[in-house]
Amino acid sequence: MDAEPKQSIVAKIAEQALFLETTLPDPVRQGGATCYDLTGRWRVGESAVVAIGTFDGVHIGHRALIAEAADDARRRGVPLVIVTFVPDPALVLLPSAEKAMILSAADRLRALASLEPDAIVAFDFDRTFSKIRYDGFFTERLLGVVDALAVHVGRDFSLGRGGEGTVEALSVLAGAYGIQLFGHPLIEWEGEPVTSTRIRALLDEGAIRTASDLLGRYPFVRGRVLRGRGEGRSLGFPTANVHFDRAYAFPRDGVFCGIALADDIAYPAAINFGEPPTFDEEPERDESWLAEASLLGFSGDLYDRELAIICVERLRGSRKFDDVSELVDTVKSNLAQVERLLGASGERVA
Repeated sequence: MDAEPKQSIVAKIAEQALFLETTLPDPVRQGGATCYDLTGRWRVGESAVVAIGTFDGVHIGHRALIAEAADDARRRGVPLVIVTFVPDPALVLLPSAEKAMILSAADRLRALASLEPDAIVAFDFDRTFSKIRYDGFFTERLLGVVDALAVHVGRDFSLGRGGEGTVEALSVLAGAYGIQLFGHPLIEWEGEPVTSTRIRALLDEGAIRTASDLLGRYPFVRGRVLRGRGEGRSLGFPTANVHFDRAYAFPRDGVFCGIALADDIAYPAAINFGEPPTFDEEPERDESWLAEASLLGFSGDLYDRELAIICVERLRGSRKFDDVSELVDTVKSNLAQVERLLGASGERVA
């Protein structure tokens, strides 16, 4: 971590991870898409350079592609429009066991807006949409919304029914309309391509440092605080039981140093993911996953409130303790680690 005052670290991480300085304007609907005008430089149907992708993590590879598209737009003197799909096509098409979103649809749009394009066009994606051929999408849907002068995609991008719209196929199609198409190579990190699949695997195993490097920010999840069993309070360290959608790509177990955002206050927190093994005799299973967060400097009631949980660093793996006193000592040690890294009280953020 940077050698900054502790309290400024909390605010900086929260604001960057959660895109707190970014807001989306009221959208307009056109051609089965939701269009967001961010700068006033582009209107539906006008000319622009276009970057297309699901951009499911808005990771450093996505950012590099969009930066290239932005440079192209500046050279041409036209706006940049990001085109994406909501929800993430994988959440519609893949079996439940294989679904894993890095960002919710709303946060993904905010993340894209933080990259300062002139507009975002988000096409509604469902199974009917997935059956459209790539040439039909390109000529009827895309060109029906934006007069694309150039299109930027990743080298591994494909579009339309059965993934038939490969970069090669799209290049031929775009060329017929006088549109340049650029297929950008994947950027690499430590000798391997940066992909959302790689990031999902890192998050699942709790490799937060590497996942954060590839994302360009610390990962987070949003959930709602529900009543728990009360063991933490009885032991002297009350926790917020944050339930979030199992579809998120996030650590499945372990204890982490992190930040919990309650309304506009960011609190340093020790966070346990998964059912606590010391008390987990017969855990209830539903469509949510559990994060138990001990917020430093917080007093009050969080029940039924929404919290954003940011993971900063892994402290230890989950394990079963032989007795309660060993558990208490370990939790106190974890809280002390969080305090050393992030401070002991909350800070108001944007």
